[in-house]
Amino acid sequence: MKKIFNFYVRAFLIISFISIPFIFVAFEDLHTKTFSYKIWIATFCPQLIYILYLIRKEKLYDNFKINFFRRGFYSTTILLTCLIPFIVYFFLIGFKLIKVYNYNNWDIEIIIYFILIFLSALLEEILFRFIPYKMLVNDISIKNIILVSLFFSFFHLFNPNTNIVGLVNVAIAGVFFSLIYLKSNSILLTSFIHAFWNFSIGCLLGSNISGIKVISILEYIPEKPFFLSGGDFGFEGSIITTIVFSTSCFFLYNLKPNEFFKNI
Repeated sequence: MKKIFNFYVRAFLIISFISIPFIFVAFEDLHTKTFSYKIWIATFCPQLIYILYLIRKEKLYDNFKINFFRRGFYSTTILLTCLIPFIVYFFLIGFKLIKVYNYNNWDIEIIIYFILIFLSALLEEILFRFIPYKMLVNDISIKNIILVSLFFSFFHLFNPNTNIVGLVNVAIAGVFFSLIYLKSNSILLTSFIHAFWNFSIGCLLGSNISGIKVISILEYIPEKPFFLSGGDFGFEGSIITTIVFSTSCFFLYNLKPNEFFKNI
């Protein structure tokens, strides 16, 4: 556990230092609390630089290539996990915790957003799934999974519109993605599921993604109490998401890989 703690403290400090010149690139967009290409560059590039450095230093390239290009997608996994954001959405609608007020036309830019969201998810999965479980953890235990997931949540601490429930849910999502990764051993699958969650709640259903507003087909207004609707943090700030993600984690944890991950 100490090794994980030291790694992420060092990673946070180094990435923060690398981010300094990129902050100036996105400075004019920071006050808007809305996604922009400059903000994406300012968050993506420092992580990419640090991850490339780690992969080279620790000689993880061959391991990553095998892990990334692992054959087989998993039909049951994709089906169940892709339903999660819509389950949360229909609960929010059913309990009248969000009020839909606008529909936008499909825009080609949303496709570009998915690509950017996938690339960001891929870096997060490398930093918080691939690297810790390949380089840091010899004996993978639930304690190590929780600790890594807490650091995953900590890296979202400075997002706009942050709230306690949101940070708890990001940590639970970290456990969820860890379980998918450890059972499938596929960083591509885990990144796709992570990206689909962000894309569907943000670009399709109108939620903020961890507090950040993105272009969306559907828009809504969160109603009070915000700990149920998620408020300006989005779906991830809702206790309903806490229940759905926790239930999903329990289900994943108690299934053997060959019972859940079946090749198409």
